[in-house]
Amino acid sequence: MPIQPPWLEPIRKRLVRRGRDGRLPSGILITGSPGLGKTLLTTSVVQSLLCQRASGNEPACGECNACRSLEGGVHPEVRLLEPAEPGKDILVDAVRDATEFLTLSGSGGALRALIIRPADALNVNAANALLKTLEEPPAGATLFLEAARPASLPATIRSRCQQVDVVSPSIEQVHEWLAAETDQHERVAEAYAASLNRPLLAREILTDSAALEAWETDRQILTGLLNAADLHSSAAALQRSVPERLLPRLQALLLSAQRLLLAGQLDTFGEQFPRDRLLDFARARGARRLAWLAQQSLEWQRQSGANLNPALRSETIALALGRR
Repeated sequence: MPIQPPWLEPIRKRLVRRGRDGRLPSGILITGSPGLGKTLLTTSVVQSLLCQRASGNEPACGECNACRSLEGGVHPEVRLLEPAEPGKDILVDAVRDATEFLTLSGSGGALRALIIRPADALNVNAANALLKTLEEPPAGATLFLEAARPASLPATIRSRCQQVDVVSPSIEQVHEWLAAETDQHERVAEAYAASLNRPLLAREILTDSAALEAWETDRQILTGLLNAADLHSSAAALQRSVPERLLPRLQALLLSAQRLLLAGQLDTFGEQFPRDRLLDFARARGARRLAWLAQQSLEWQRQSGANLNPALRSETIALALGRR
């Protein structure tokens, strides 16, 4: 049997035990950055509760009819609600259709579940329609909402759900799992640093050439930013990047530079870059400027999904990085 994801297992066991005892909340909001396993957690909880062989808080067998139905997306007690197209909103009509499913009489099993993925794609009208179901949930129904940006959900939605936070585990917690999943023991630490402590992204970097190439591209761009002699070259490099992917890594690099300047030490992410160049960059800006840049990078990340002029955004970031 595959090794269960160790950072998710305590949460899965707790939720499954509550489900077995009939104490599962009607709304569960599962939060965490992309790559931490929100979908994996939801799936494993639902599978464990509907599996025909599992008992207690055991994981699902993966072989019974219920498990196979879930794997094929055709289990009669489970409905998945997601955008019609990636990146689009979840609309009110889709919510009404999905919540109507919850009111239908089930087969009397352990769970009737509606999974909303990602919940932060709900538009205002859709969220309002969902709120009615959370306020008066059908008996035996549980709504699983997955969200990387829970603050974007209305407070009324959040207040009616039990929030379950999936946080980044330590490398010690995931090393054995990643090594078993990828058979690349010697590269686990580097991949985990590149993933910013997100196990599923680390697995992609170790097994998917496209994810590895994306990391190498970002590393080259970030290394170039440490050396860039002029605004134009920095802005051009940033404009070639994927902001949603690069900017969190830029923040991590700025924090690594700050740590190197103040403590003379590098974290694992900073070790992926030339130490001398990183130290020169840090000394030229100073601790206060580095702290400001790291904080400002959060705002750049927030803006990355907005419809901003890419050239203007790149020039703004390059100018801030270049200023001493």
